[in-house]
Amino acid sequence: MEKHRTDCCALMQLSRVDNNTSIGALNAAIVKLTKEKYSNTEVGITTGNGQTAIFTIVSPGEDILAKNLVEVGFISVHQFERRVGYPQTGDLTMYIKNL
Repeated sequence: MEKHRTDCCALMQLSRVDNNTSIGALNAAIVKLTKEKYSNTEVGITTGNGQTAIFTIVSPGEDILAKNLVEVGFISVHQFERRVGYPQTGDLTMYIKNL
């Protein structure tokens, strides 16, 4: 599981999650990222830590991941097509959680 900053200093992406990512691992990440949010001292200087929202993308077939994300408070906010060239197995889904 990896955190990626975005150009919006309040938003981060959580990547390298899949059906094998446990609820415990997700909860641990949420606790860590929430601590980073509240200990931020970089206002207006960098986009390092302190993000207030997390998003992740769920691929078709990652039903366990989707269920686990909802269990820890993420909500499904958008669906969109996969990139051209990928098998047409369904849409990607964006999940987001405010810390």
